[in-house]
Amino acid sequence: MDTWGKASLLAGAPHFTPADFAETLDGGQAFTWRKMPGVQGFSEAFEGFFDDTAARIFLSEDGRVHISLPGGTDAKRAKKKLLDYLDSGRDYDLVRMSLPTGKDKIMEQSIVARPTLRILRQTPREAIISFICSSSKRIVQIKQCVGLLADSLGEPICDGFKALPTMEAIDSAPLEVIKSCKLGFRAEYLKKSARKIIEDKFEVDALPLMPYDEAKKYLLSLSGVGEKVADCILLFGAAKFEAFPVDTWIKKAMCQMYNLSDPGHIRRFAREHFGEYGGYAQQLIFAKARNGK
Repeated sequence: MDTWGKASLLAGAPHFTPADFAETLDGGQAFTWRKMPGVQGFSEAFEGFFDDTAARIFLSEDGRVHISLPGGTDAKRAKKKLLDYLDSGRDYDLVRMSLPTGKDKIMEQSIVARPTLRILRQTPREAIISFICSSSKRIVQIKQCVGLLADSLGEPICDGFKALPTMEAIDSAPLEVIKSCKLGFRAEYLKKSARKIIEDKFEVDALPLMPYDEAKKYLLSLSGVGEKVADCILLFGAAKFEAFPVDTWIKKAMCQMYNLSDPGHIRRFAREHFGEYGGYAQQLIFAKARNGK
């Protein structure tokens, strides 16, 4: 029996185009959402969880976000958390205006193509776990790993959903259990990282409050975390918009669009050219490249 409530308007949420709604939730920022096909009355629909909250999120034809929650959920708390998760308090018009569109036609075209794309506000813990899992894997595979970790080691949320595990749960779990979540060699990275975070008494929730360079230095000390993974964690889990993750897609795109191929040169160019919102520019470029445009 379906115990989910009726979808209702999420007041205060940003508007989206259908393509940008799907790209924001399902384009490689987070890995806890699955598309719900053919939901009558809505152009897009996704079911999943973030932090300790499960939700179904819908986009109406006029671009407004609606939410449905499982029975027994604290609706007021869940809606506030979803607004924060969608980064509703940030003025993305100002973000887009800060990018060098006047002298960069590529960026101008990217903004026109993705006028309502946003950066999700995951918890640092979610981002650390997800992006350690992401090495050399496609989005569909990362989703599988993340889902299995939640099912195996996470605390129940409701209606069959479980949250991603705590660092303590990962640390105490046998390595074979973590490997069984299809992580392969990444299982040892994740377990070692959890152990180090606990031994260091490092508060992962403090990442958003730390300066970018200091936060990145700590993340680079974790197992399985290189420049790209660290910047993904900082952009998607700590709202560090100066982070510019460079993966295979971005390397190829930056080579084609800006004639740059070395990751170090790309990151330096991004800091100088895109400025404090380079991470948002990266997502625009990533969406352009991933969708073959």
